[in-house]
Amino acid sequence: MKKNNFHRAILAALGLCTVIVVIAFQNIIIDFFFPSLPRLTTDFSPMYLARELRAYARERGAAIFFGDSVLWGYRLESNDTALALLAREGCRCRNLAFKSGNPANDYLLSRLLLESHVNPGVVVLEINQAVLNQADSEYQTVHPAIWSLAHQYLTRRERLMLTPPVAADGRWANLERIASSVSLLYAMRSDLHAMLYGDVPPPPRLRITPELFEGTYDLSPLALSNVGVHFLVETAHALHQAGVPVLAFHTPVNHALLHSYIDNVQYRSNKTFLTHELLARGASVLDLDSAFPSNAFLDETHLTPGGQNRLARILAHALHHYSVQARVNLAR
Repeated sequence: MKKNNFHRAILAALGLCTVIVVIAFQNIIIDFFFPSLPRLTTDFSPMYLARELRAYARERGAAIFFGDSVLWGYRLESNDTALALLAREGCRCRNLAFKSGNPANDYLLSRLLLESHVNPGVVVLEINQAVLNQADSEYQTVHPAIWSLAHQYLTRRERLMLTPPVAADGRWANLERIASSVSLLYAMRSDLHAMLYGDVPPPPRLRITPELFEGTYDLSPLALSNVGVHFLVETAHALHQAGVPVLAFHTPVNHALLHSYIDNVQYRSNKTFLTHELLARGASVLDLDSAFPSNAFLDETHLTPGGQNRLARILAHALHHYSVQARVNLAR
């Protein structure tokens, strides 16, 4: 009996050692060979984001972009986006825009940059009035990966302003944390899936009519009490206080499509208010709201490849003031 127990113990130890070696080998392979993706995927993991921030901290003077699906390149291949074009022309551009981006996410990303000792040459902020609408699905949300890494930087009042991601029950959450801390394969499973099989596909195209976008923009006067406005100005303030230049731009909007909803005094007044608040916090602001023709859009704000090319040229010109753009020829 004792001999059998000894054999079982030996087999169990060998099995455990094998598992440890396999996991360690997987971690080494993923850590060394998993690429830096051209843009964040829909379900990017905390581990992937932390990995990117560590890489950013090893360089100085890059341009880091915060934004939503417009800057991310909704319905486009990653190599058709403005940031991809800028990068091909020599810009040291780092893309932290993602499909469900909003000012709350931008603020927490800015805090993560600073806490991770990242030293960008400039942070570029997209200002999209649509996500400042209280009826917008992204108005009070934070991406789970960003919440996981950065929720501690929020004040109690700010936490109450947001809707945190749905948490797993306590036992499952503990198992999740343990598995993620041990295995990169598990921690980055969503990133690996996106790399191998592609990102979550967009929904089927609809026939684009103005009626689809009724209510997209809240035309009541904006104020600092608005959740999005609060985090937008706090982002600019935090970066300015840390000595990081901020270049903000108003999202290009298809005015020909949305004429009956946004070509009015209140929409323009809200844009002026946002510009004033950002300028007061040390940011530079580009007004691209009505700078694009209707044929540059896929819908109300998302750009065609030609529209992204136009955006790249405008950003190239603006970024000539910063060292990140010294080698880029697009603005010529």
